[in-house]
Amino acid sequence: MKNSHYVPRLILNKFSNKVSIYYVQTGELKENVKLEKAFMEKGFYSDEIEDKLNVKLESHFAKLLTNKILKCDKTIELSRVELKLVKKFLLTSVIRSMGNEQFMQVEKRFYEDLTNLFIKQGLSKDEAIKATAKPFEELERPNETPFDYWMRTMDVILDTDGSPEEILKHPNKTYPAHRWAMVINAGYLAFWDSEYKRDEFIITDIGMTSENEKGWNGVTVHNTKKTRFLTDIFLVEKDERMRQEIFKNINFIKYFHENFQMFPISAKRMIVEISPFYKFRHTYKELCEMPKLQDLTELVNEDLFLPNSNHYVLPQTDIHPNYHKDDKYIYEIKKLTKDETRYCNALFLDRINTILGFSSLNKAVGSIIKYKQLNAHPFVPRVDYGPLYKIINERYLGSLC
Repeated sequence: MKNSHYVPRLILNKFSNKVSIYYVQTGELKENVKLEKAFMEKGFYSDEIEDKLNVKLESHFAKLLTNKILKCDKTIELSRVELKLVKKFLLTSVIRSMGNEQFMQVEKRFYEDLTNLFIKQGLSKDEAIKATAKPFEELERPNETPFDYWMRTMDVILDTDGSPEEILKHPNKTYPAHRWAMVINAGYLAFWDSEYKRDEFIITDIGMTSENEKGWNGVTVHNTKKTRFLTDIFLVEKDERMRQEIFKNINFIKYFHENFQMFPISAKRMIVEISPFYKFRHTYKELCEMPKLQDLTELVNEDLFLPNSNHYVLPQTDIHPNYHKDDKYIYEIKKLTKDETRYCNALFLDRINTILGFSSLNKAVGSIIKYKQLNAHPFVPRVDYGPLYKIINERYLGSLC
């Protein structure tokens, strides 16, 4: 069995030549850890998937990351081929850390569990089944373990371009491969830079994190404000083209219900997938009074949610886009303030599985304290960083807090 990095080595290289690692379960902090020993576990993936990750994805994405995504200072211009490669990398980043057997079993039962939830909420069995129709019937393999199912999911993604359409064509397709491809496909990209001089992005062992709608109670996530708004305006809209546009966005948000998802790619930069609602909100802001950012998100900076600009080779229609391999997608890189950087890092800190990483503690301490402040009584933090707070107090004596 080979050594596997569940946080890609190509990403770790962009943080530092050595990293610091904090073990949540033991409270141990290790500093100056060599990258070959960081976020690594022997046999984490099958040898076949470990090889495919390198050949079919990481070697290609590493070139794009180094030569363009991290090299640009103000704007990043991607071709359609490059955009699909980025989205495939994000999709794999979501799936590749799902080694928890219980989680994969939940993914496998997703549509069944959703049907049962709708029945509990009052729908009839027939109505619930119709509302949660499976996109296909999954191939059942005798004696397939959760690990095998996870590797099959990874294999399907790596064998395709990562799009929902191509995954549907694969004979071994799985529900999580297709469902998460729909999520990634629905969002639009952004690139956000950390404040960096004092605060860098941290490294998460689950590859990404997200923000739910403002107002959720921390236990049961509802994320319904965006959908309710779109449904309300759909019911009164008379223009058929506009109704189609609203309905399309309602379907998008059925998959991408959070505000945004964040994927750190260096200490300074991360790729962000933003809910399509915010593109709709900007594009049709003259249509009606749109929800205010402060009612939806803690990041009340309109600039962060601005959609990218596009240059299409072929003429576009109102309903069906005409894509071409030479289409251009242009992204203005956004700079986060100190408070915004620390808030984003607090979201990462809230979703750590077992291991937190950063290039140096002094560039993460402000974010760690921010997480503590956000989870002050009466809130109960999802992750207990008590031993790390003690290290910070002893080392910095409160001077950076």
